[in-house]
Amino acid sequence: MSPRTADADMDVDATDKPDAKVVIVTNLTRSVAESHLHTIFSFYGDIAKIDLPVYGKSGQNRGKAALQFADAPSAHRAFSHMNGGQLDGAVLKLELSTLP
Repeated sequence: MSPRTADADMDVDATDKPDAKVVIVTNLTRSVAESHLHTIFSFYGDIAKIDLPVYGKSGQNRGKAALQFADAPSAHRAFSHMNGGQLDGAVLKLELSTLP
């Protein structure tokens, strides 16, 4: 496998969905709040909506969130910079989505 092919394989999520405005973040620790996500991810662009599901009784998040950016380039910047990055000691896993 040539280095060029390896690089293309690594960016398959980003290039397959050029119009994606939604970033799905998984592997969040239970203590992460919506305000944390907004503070960190708004660095990459305007966030239109954050969906952070929580457990009813405890109020803790369920370990994943969906962030809808105002435009696709912002979502792609967040994906490329934060996929594999750390938040609260956990390594984040990100996906791009076209679904709102």
